[in-house]
Amino acid sequence: MGWLRDSPPSLDRLGLDAAPVRAAPLRLRPERAWAGHIPFAFWLAATLRPRLFVELGTHTGTSYSAFCQGFRALGLETRAFAVDTWRGDEHAGHYGEEVHAELSAFNAAEFGAFSTLLRMSFDDALSRFEAGSIDLLHIDGLHTYEAVRHDFESWRPKLSQDAIVLFHDTNEFQPGFAVFRLFAELAQTCPHFEFLHSHGLGVIALTPQGADRLRGLLRPAGWRPFSFSRRRLIMESEVRNHFAALGSALQA
Repeated sequence: MGWLRDSPPSLDRLGLDAAPVRAAPLRLRPERAWAGHIPFAFWLAATLRPRLFVELGTHTGTSYSAFCQGFRALGLETRAFAVDTWRGDEHAGHYGEEVHAELSAFNAAEFGAFSTLLRMSFDDALSRFEAGSIDLLHIDGLHTYEAVRHDFESWRPKLSQDAIVLFHDTNEFQPGFAVFRLFAELAQTCPHFEFLHSHGLGVIALTPQGADRLRGLLRPAGWRPFSFSRRRLIMESEVRNHFAALGSALQA
């Protein structure tokens, strides 16, 4: 575990106060379940600078547009893809054609040079991507255990050696929601971190190379209470509180 830092950096060294973190989002829809994580999306874009970003489950585009805004603001050459049927499901609800039409127009106007909306199932989209090509994957589809595990396992071969995977709704425990269960399983073998606000957002690195890109933020695999120093636990609390405070204003 030598690739994980025992003494985590301060908030300043993590760059949590960098300008992109506090940028005003271009897109905020009435459905704001993800809005509280927009500042972290900006920070992650600046920290990872991914070559290829894929989101599974986009709905009205709050999260996807935040990442795209970050990529553009930073002048990155990231290619971005959103995959969704835009018909809804039992958790997101079902909706009409206007949702896809409005997002498609917005995406074309703002991010058309590097962003593509793929209207299809997650499984059908797999053939569009080469093995080992995706640097940042955000999974936010159907939240049953079987569905989210299938999504993760299906897309895992498409991930690059230093990829980071995000799971939304890790802190949601309503009947039928089981992202928390998969995240807990992965946390036993993968470096990870979890934000608890805005229904929860889990961050997973599958390799030492991936963990190194978020050095100081991720917990080591198999983390247990009391296995870290007081300094580390204080840092984690500060990070969570920092992003929760920034995000709370976007959910009003």
